[in-house]
Amino acid sequence: MSKVNTKERIMQAALELFMADGYQKTSIAKIESAAGLVPRAGAFYRHFESKEALLIAAAKAYVSETPEDFGLERLSDYGNTRAELVAIALKYEQAMERQKPYARLIEEIRLLDFGADFQTELNSDMFNGLVAWISEKPAAKGLAAAQTAALILTIIGGWMTYLSMSQRDSSMAALRDTMLNQWADHWAAHLDAS
Repeated sequence: MSKVNTKERIMQAALELFMADGYQKTSIAKIESAAGLVPRAGAFYRHFESKEALLIAAAKAYVSETPEDFGLERLSDYGNTRAELVAIALKYEQAMERQKPYARLIEEIRLLDFGADFQTELNSDMFNGLVAWISEKPAAKGLAAAQTAALILTIIGGWMTYLSMSQRDSSMAALRDTMLNQWADHWAAHLDAS
């Protein structure tokens, strides 16, 4: 077995165990067994320095979203701000759906000592990608960094609030297309205004 395949097996086995038993209740020996390795023989440490390092690698590989996943560098291919906003909104919707099985694990990670720092690290790449995108819009020209950040959070926050509400209340799903269209129309008009 190659090193890459073993590392991948370890991450997949760990994620399954973390989701079933929780991060804190999952031992490295249990992960090794589930990955087909001999427990306590040292194979785990050839790939990861700790269980925390494994969790971070697995979360980055399977749970978190990156600017590349969202295609932020190709947004201009859509040709207009409204289409770009819809593309971003749909990617967030897909990400939220994809992350649903990991909800309990994500919540547990947030409560760990390193959870807040890890969440910040994951979010910063996406945030920086969104800042680069919005900085090209007429309404964002000349804004201070704090103002640009507030603008991003306000725009994306509205859509994320809807997505969160729709997961808890199925009647909200009926509003999806209306919400998406009104949200995209409003923010496209705002961002394109000079």
